[in-house]
Amino acid sequence: MVEGEELQVLKGPPESQLEISVARRDGDRSHNSSRRSLRNNGGKGCVPILRRWLPILRWTLHYSRIDLLADMIAGVTLGLTMIPQSIAYATIAGLPSQYGLYAALVGSVVYAFLGTVKEVSIGPTSLMALLTYQYAANHPPQYVVVLAFTAGIVELLMGGARLGFLICLISEPVTSAFTSATALIIIGTQLRNLLGLPKPVTATADGGLFSTVLDVSRRYTEATVPDSSVGFACILLLVILQQLPKLVPASSQRWRRFACLLWYVALARNAIVVLGSAFLSYWIDSGSNTGSAVPWKLSGKVEPGIPSFQLPTQDIVVGNVTISFFDIVADLGSGPVLVPLVAILANVAIGKAFSSGQPVDATQEMIALGLCNVIGSCFRSMPTTGAFTRSAVSHASGVRTPLSGFYSALLCLLALGILTPYFFYIPRATLAAVLIAAVTPMLDPSIVAKLWRAGFHYDLLVWCCCIALCLAAGIEIGLLGGMVVSMVQPLASFVWLRVECETIHERDQHFTYRLIRLQQGLLYPGVDRLRTLVLQEMHMHGATLPIVLDCCRMVLMDFTACRALDNLSKEVHRLGGNLLLRNVLPCWHERLALHETEHGLAFGTQAS
Repeated sequence: MVEGEELQVLKGPPESQLEISVARRDGDRSHNSSRRSLRNNGGKGCVPILRRWLPILRWTLHYSRIDLLADMIAGVTLGLTMIPQSIAYATIAGLPSQYGLYAALVGSVVYAFLGTVKEVSIGPTSLMALLTYQYAANHPPQYVVVLAFTAGIVELLMGGARLGFLICLISEPVTSAFTSATALIIIGTQLRNLLGLPKPVTATADGGLFSTVLDVSRRYTEATVPDSSVGFACILLLVILQQLPKLVPASSQRWRRFACLLWYVALARNAIVVLGSAFLSYWIDSGSNTGSAVPWKLSGKVEPGIPSFQLPTQDIVVGNVTISFFDIVADLGSGPVLVPLVAILANVAIGKAFSSGQPVDATQEMIALGLCNVIGSCFRSMPTTGAFTRSAVSHASGVRTPLSGFYSALLCLLALGILTPYFFYIPRATLAAVLIAAVTPMLDPSIVAKLWRAGFHYDLLVWCCCIALCLAAGIEIGLLGGMVVSMVQPLASFVWLRVECETIHERDQHFTYRLIRLQQGLLYPGVDRLRTLVLQEMHMHGATLPIVLDCCRMVLMDFTACRALDNLSKEVHRLGGNLLLRNVLPCWHERLALHETEHGLAFGTQAS
């Protein structure tokens, strides 16, 4: 799927897992009883309708104190992961840090009312940040707000039209290549911040992964030692903290409390690294009499507080030029279409990963995601979707309901109200390290060997084409190109005629014939091949041997194929042969003008 870490690292010790499993059983009972009451009350009043569109009403009547405690623990744990990630993802999009916190705050609250999968965490992600940067780079922040608004509108329209089936058109190799390419691009874009390099002067140097890596390789001598040291030290520390739970065996009962402590430290590693480096910068700056003595580059000023409600459809003024809402939408190009498509793909896929085999209401998820973006845009939010990393944290923390998002939102609110003055001291290299460590697990090179060994060579070709297009032409073109290439194989299986030929002897009826079994369907591209095959069979085995077309596996046929079969039967009859059909669907009898014979169905032009 789209963003991730291995779930094995996030699994808790035995004690917490026992509590989580008990909580899940209780939650399942409450959810099942809620479903039964919903079925029993169906059709009476407006309550079932409200429960259909407001999933929070399905479980609040059975919400217990145990649920409250479990959601509080999961929400606080998730918030410690969400805050540093949101700040870092805003930098990918080229925005001030507060925009990421706005998105995390609004997304968490709205999804608590409308979400159907308790583990899903809505907010800024690396994928959405990268897409946002590609469409709104070098533009005022209002462009990002309009992008979130239009993406939300498209998601609502897709949900209203029940277009969730479109997600099925994206195969797993395309998803893997897409996420791997996204991770590589994000790592490439963060190399400059990690090494302390200034932004390129020319626009061409910031045009993609290859140009970025080439520019960094040319200017590596300009890298600063303080920034590089902080960046690599943070990456090393993140890796070490992630591996802490492995120090104590999961089956150890003696050290289970210590194992639980290490587990929570590993979950909060992003917050620990970000707050620790910010405190170090603040200590160095406050202890200096000269001012601005911090040797590495800092994030800069972050605007405190929550923005007031404002519709994103208003005109903006840039310099002396007034830009209307529709002009902004036109400048965004394909962004309002591609961004929601990718967001829905990520959100539904994450929902399926954590639904324990239960079906995911894709329509409701589209509506929830659409309202998260529409309402968030009124509070200057960047585009949002579900994040696999944070969803895995919620799952491992024993989340009971989507209400855990409220507690994560409270932490974001606390960060916006109190901690924003200290966000100034977060090193840019630290944020780059957090991003690189977060997206590295998205790389999936092992799928190449799996596809090759399993014999899925065409899927391997799809993977290679998709990742090459993503890296060379952009991730939106790569995604669409990968979808097109992956759809060639299923289309070809229906379009290109496939048959099986054999000679059959029916001793009881003293009937010998040449059987041609049609596979899947007969469409107009395969008509000429069928005619050639039938005539070759007549030439090889003689016109006296009847030819029988077995249609037991044929499920699709178009008008051209019907006309071609009729013409082919006439041609075979003129050559002295006999063409019969067997196992034809009843709906095609009249279309083909067939009639019963002793050995099968014949066309009206053929003799019995």
